[in-house]
Amino acid sequence: MEHTKPQHLQGGSKDLMASALASSALVLPFMILELVNRRSFHEGYPIPLFSLMWLLQFAFALGLIRTVAKLKAGANRPVTRLAVVTSLLVMILVAFLWVGIVLDQMPCFLGVPNCD
Repeated sequence: MEHTKPQHLQGGSKDLMASALASSALVLPFMILELVNRRSFHEGYPIPLFSLMWLLQFAFALGLIRTVAKLKAGANRPVTRLAVVTSLLVMILVAFLWVGIVLDQMPCFLGVPNCD
């Protein structure tokens, strides 16, 4: 008898790669803005900021991919519905954190001196 994974758990490395590419594509423009607009400042490049932004976006994209896979699998058990609702709430929290960071750091991305 062959052991198969549930459909929403298949393709784990594809999910990770898609999440990594999506988060890189969304964070890269802010990294370029920071690099272009802060050349004259003698501050270090904010690697922790962009790492946090990338991780938040990665978590959001991975959660979204896995939640959509669960919904497509059609599992209609109460436990699955609770898991989907919980992951949606976590994704909303992550999205608010990411947008909050972007709004807070936007003057820095645009090159405003002493923006912190």
